[in-house]
Amino acid sequence: MSHAFDAELARLRREFTAHAATCFETLEGACEALRTRDTQLAQRVMAGDAMVDRTEVHIEAEVVRLITLHQPVAHDMRLLVTLLKLNYDLERIADHASNVAWLARRIVLRGGQIPPHALELADRVVRNARAVFQAFLDQDTAAAQAVMRGDADVDSLDRTVRRDVHAMLAEHGEVDTALHLFRISRELERAGDHVSNMAEDVIFLATGEIVRHQGAAG
Repeated sequence: MSHAFDAELARLRREFTAHAATCFETLEGACEALRTRDTQLAQRVMAGDAMVDRTEVHIEAEVVRLITLHQPVAHDMRLLVTLLKLNYDLERIADHASNVAWLARRIVLRGGQIPPHALELADRVVRNARAVFQAFLDQDTAAAQAVMRGDADVDSLDRTVRRDVHAMLAEHGEVDTALHLFRISRELERAGDHVSNMAEDVIFLATGEIVRHQGAAG
């Protein structure tokens, strides 16, 4: 590969890393708004979604351009393919975060309560997201595998929150808050799925091994 390609690839990786940091900050902001009942923070998270969408399109276009113009091979090609896949998951994570922020704002404005398990679920998804970002930066397969294993905790907490929702409906009849909490749980669980997908792709980037559908190794 030419020096020009190496420089463009390095630039794209810097842009992608900044984009990833923004998307994960969006997730953290949504979960913080949920925890602190901060409607203004929730509004800022929602307002930032358009910028995330524009950056996602830009990065995808740059990946396609570099592949088309330079026809990279070996690790360079694997990096570009991985960036394309990670880029999709990041955009979806930011979308789910924006939805969580909107739902959290609705609950707070209605004076509804947020049960502890929902906050625990949010914290777990954020921890996994931080871990997968660091695993990407370090190309750390062991850390990525730990994130994949941690997705089971996210799924378990999602089920617990749904039980809380059913109890809320049965005992208090808080239909609107309960439905919003159910949706928050589903949004967080789906964000967690995308974080787990990213962990799989980090392993692919570092090793060339496709671990999708194999579960979390060792």
